[in-house]
Amino acid sequence: MRQVRAETPRVSLQTFLSRIKPLLAALALLCGAASPAPTLPSWADFKVPQRVTIKGYAGHIMEAALSRDGAILFFNNRNNPPHKTNLHWATRIDDVTFSYKGLAPGANSAALDGVPTISKDKRFCFVSLRDYARTLSTVYCGLWNAGKLTDVSLQGEASVKTPGRVVFDIDLNHTGDELILTDGSFANGNPLPAKADFKMARLDQGGYRLSPSDSRLFAALNSEALEYAPATSSNGLELAFTRARMSGKSLVTSIWIAKRKKTTDAYGSPVRITTITGDFVEAPTFSPDAKALYFHRVIKGKYTLWRSER
Repeated sequence: MRQVRAETPRVSLQTFLSRIKPLLAALALLCGAASPAPTLPSWADFKVPQRVTIKGYAGHIMEAALSRDGAILFFNNRNNPPHKTNLHWATRIDDVTFSYKGLAPGANSAALDGVPTISKDKRFCFVSLRDYARTLSTVYCGLWNAGKLTDVSLQGEASVKTPGRVVFDIDLNHTGDELILTDGSFANGNPLPAKADFKMARLDQGGYRLSPSDSRLFAALNSEALEYAPATSSNGLELAFTRARMSGKSLVTSIWIAKRKKTTDAYGSPVRITTITGDFVEAPTFSPDAKALYFHRVIKGKYTLWRSER
């Protein structure tokens, strides 16, 4: 018996694609339903940021820090030459508006002065290069009272005192007995550190002293990237910070947050806050109730202040 072979009709590539397109779309929907995008934990889920205004001030705003009652905002202007970097202060009008009061009296010198932080008992610390060449130390602390800083003293034991090693970011906890610092390793005149990690200094007989055993607290945070600009919540259970990596010839920054159950515990694995984006997003600081973060970012070449709520 003669066998008859059915011929397969030939179709054009365009016709084939038009027929398969609906099938591909359906498969994509099925795959999406089966494998949803990972969601952020509620404590790392923040809203789209709002810009913050400091009335009476038109300059750069960097390294902002709120007082623990939220009434005062401290910050420094741009920290790049030819700018002279000084500490400034402003008072709160509402969540996104402050009133500029001027330079922070008693805090500034002829050198770079910046990165303010303050505890609930008005202990005020900052970073200054005023005597680094002689002391290899950069952390200074005093008492903020009635709109000025007094009794400023160098915290020499809060540094490893090694040439090329610079503490360039700090944060006091709520009670002022702990100082989280960023220890950076600089070499060959590079303005960026080759390494930057968190360390702990504790208040000891009126001054801050490095506590090497407390490096365990930051084991999940310190990485091959640069970690800096720490900020602790008032209850001491959360830490927000900046992480930076090189992407080609560009430095890419992002803001992360980590939690722990007790203040004696190490912080858990950090989570990136995905709604905080843009050029040079850096230096978070918590609102007193920890329901929002303030941070700076660059808009058209200018460092500006922003606020994001959970």
